[in-house]
Amino acid sequence: MIPVIEHVFVREKKLLKEKDILDMVAIMQTMPGMLAVNAAICVGHKLAGFKGAVVSVIGVIMPSIGIIMGIAALFINLDVDNPHILKMFSCVRACVVAVFLGTAYRLFKNVVHSLFDYTVIIGFILALLCGVSQILLILCSLPIGWGYVLYHRFKIGGKK
Repeated sequence: MIPVIEHVFVREKKLLKEKDILDMVAIMQTMPGMLAVNAAICVGHKLAGFKGAVVSVIGVIMPSIGIIMGIAALFINLDVDNPHILKMFSCVRACVVAVFLGTAYRLFKNVVHSLFDYTVIIGFILALLCGVSQILLILCSLPIGWGYVLYHRFKIGGKK
């Protein structure tokens, strides 16, 4: 969803800036619900207010409902142990990973600028690889973020 939003609204139509997409991704990740609906709400509201959010949510939901109904009708007699079907889904997963990595790279190069950013990212990746709970990582990120903001506020001009 994010690569599509970025491509259409930032590159083709030039209705949003890359910074807007980054802000929206942060908001979308914190809201409960499907990413596509959260994205539609953010983009629709940014472009046309409340009415834009409503129309964009309807526009996102309706095609999905139609596609799911069509797939469900076709999959009634599907043999889930068929090796050809399993290979097809394996290929689809590989494509999804490639799209995800491309988007992650573009977001990464727009967000990560300092040694602190790299240190935090490497630290969290290592913690995840060592099996540290994601909830604990989120709770640990709060004081790290607050400390970083406070450090820069006092460093740049003594603001509180």
